[in-house]
Amino acid sequence: MSGFGDLNALSELLQTTSEDVQQDTTAAQHAAHFGGGAAPTTVVAKQPKREEPKKDEGEIWDVDEVPDEEGLKLQQPQGGDVKDGRAVCKHEIYFKQSVDSSDVYLGLSDKTPGSTDCTHIVVKAHFPEHALKDIELDVTKNVLTADSDRFRLKVYLPQPVDPDEGSAKFDSKTFILTVTLPVLEKEW
Repeated sequence: MSGFGDLNALSELLQTTSEDVQQDTTAAQHAAHFGGGAAPTTVVAKQPKREEPKKDEGEIWDVDEVPDEEGLKLQQPQGGDVKDGRAVCKHEIYFKQSVDSSDVYLGLSDKTPGSTDCTHIVVKAHFPEHALKDIELDVTKNVLTADSDRFRLKVYLPQPVDPDEGSAKFDSKTFILTVTLPVLEKEW
């Protein structure tokens, strides 16, 4: 059982004694006097540490980093346009897909529910208390712009569209402008 004796000898080597502890503290005291005695001539007052507000571990943003709703409405639109004081209207972008019974029940085509297989892009913009005559709409291959005297909207479309084949409808009860644009599949 030489292994057990070796273990005991090793444990005796690794144990610290009170003499070892005293030698460590005296060495630390002597090392402090190595510097030559230079000390600051002025006394610097300690500044109290500023307490950071406690953060929730799951939060991503600080409260001061998130703008309020009014700040979001007046933010600079996409593309670096100059702010003109008008608010950005609320809007949603939907992807529309043309499917038939063979797609739904048999799965014969290669269509997936993803946005890459969509056939149309639908943009719904909310223009509260507006009439159709108050809204100016401009659609290009990649950008949809809708303006009124109080609201503006400039949306870069996720896929190229055919602006000449699109359609627009305005619901005067809900004040929602719905623009449906066919996707150019050959360019996507």
